[in-house]
Amino acid sequence: NNLRNLTKNNKLILTFVALVVLFISYLLVPSFYKQDEISKEIKYELQNKFDMNFEFTKNLSYNLFPRPNFTTQKVSIKLDEDNISNIENMKIYVSLDNLFSLKNIKIKNIIIKKANFNFNKNNFNFFTNILENDFSKGNLNIQNSNIFFRNNEKEVLFINKIKNMKIFYDANELKNILLSENEIFNIPYSIKFFKDSQ
Repeated sequence: NNLRNLTKNNKLILTFVALVVLFISYLLVPSFYKQDEISKEIKYELQNKFDMNFEFTKNLSYNLFPRPNFTTQKVSIKLDEDNISNIENMKIYVSLDNLFSLKNIKIKNIIIKKANFNFNKNNFNFFTNILENDFSKGNLNIQNSNIFFRNNEKEVLFINKIKNMKIFYDANELKNILLSENEIFNIPYSIKFFKDSQ
């Protein structure tokens, strides 16, 4: 009886270990993709999901924790061929589904840190326009960043500090919502924009 119980316990332990190893191996699949293919596909997904043209100047690093994600530095956002933002750090969380296929990897959430946005009277509505996209399966979070509002001569009129901005879909209200904690002229303030789903 003791031998039988020991055998059963060993089988359970071995099965558990095998499942853990298989799961970790599955999570590690993206680390074997070619860098140029990863950059191309992630860029395409970002354009398709958030209608933003990201330009990567450095490689994307794949990480398992706290959830599967790609990180990179020195990223820019282009709008009509103009560079409107320079980003120091960017983290792109991906879905656990379909990691075997690079073309089927789905982006979940994006975290942007230490970015500088350059806006003028022609593109100041950049963030409200983003609300037109589908955020039902992913959020956009911007932290510790700045918005430089410039005139036609590209002189800085004022600087808006973004402490924490989050764009997400509220399933209860059925709308995309932008919440942001900001500071301008050393005065803190909050804003909220929303876009009803069609």
